[in-house]
Amino acid sequence: MKYKNYIFDLYGTLIDIHTDEKNPKLWEYMSVYLEENFGTKIEPKKLNQEYLKLCKSEEKKLAKENGSKYPEIKIEWVFEKLIGKPVFDEEMRKLCNSFREVSREKLKRYEGVAEALTAIKDAGCNIYLLSNAQRRFTEKELEDTDLTKYFDDIFISSDKGIKKPDGKFLQELIDKHSLIKEECVMIGNEVLADVGVATAVGIDAIFLNTYNHPSWDIKRDLGRCGADKDKVKLISKPPFFTEIIE
Repeated sequence: MKYKNYIFDLYGTLIDIHTDEKNPKLWEYMSVYLEENFGTKIEPKKLNQEYLKLCKSEEKKLAKENGSKYPEIKIEWVFEKLIGKPVFDEEMRKLCNSFREVSREKLKRYEGVAEALTAIKDAGCNIYLLSNAQRRFTEKELEDTDLTKYFDDIFISSDKGIKKPDGKFLQELIDKHSLIKEECVMIGNEVLADVGVATAVGIDAIFLNTYNHPSWDIKRDLGRCGADKDKVKLISKPPFFTEIIE
């Protein structure tokens, strides 16, 4: 293996997922759910509007508190405000799982993921997850796709209050495990977030074009995040994971 430490993004990189939080059926479902489980009555359309409004206001508040250009709130803050009272942990877990499952249209591992991660571990290397995500959603999706077992550590942005491409997010992982930057690579499917965070801390990056972005789009975003082309490997078509472990 070329590297000792492989740091992966999750969604669009290891997991192929599609969610639709604009679907009216989601908000119809959640309106009923909140009334039946918490006695909170909000019409579906208004619930959607209030949810979006609270997400923005909580994000703005957090950015002011932590000074990051890329704040990441905890989604449970929003749900508690919608409900209007504190929610027990188990109730919140069920609420978030229900919300996510109804909004989700697809969830599966990309082809070759398990084989690649197994090969990396068998070579004695470390595997870390650095994901812009909500822990309340992601924990179960990692379990459902049987991925949790591969990671030496899991960093989720909602736990840290910041997200990629804020370099502090990745730097905290590097510092926690005393990693040598020259032995690390960040692997993801978003140039601005994944290559951007790697560039911010000075490690190599591998970009997986799982969403089939045009070359001009990729080139533009590489320029935007100031990436050094010599430190970025582009994998433009499947099989994506074969080249990672070569």
